[in-house]
Amino acid sequence: MFKFLFIIFLIIYVCYKLSSFFLKKVIKTSHKNFNSSKNKKGSILDKEGEYVDYEELD
Repeated sequence: MFKFLFIIFLIIYVCYKLSSFFLKKVIKTSHKNFNSSKNKKGSILDKEGEYVDYEELD
């Protein structure tokens, strides 16, 4: 009876470890894909130089 319970415990433990490993891997890849899928929309001023307020330059 002890051997049976021990084997069942080992099977459950191994399944738990494997599922948590694969779940972490899936979460990382989905997070990476989500971040890379966001396209940065550039504004007109991004291509220009630094903004200078000429009234402040007296």
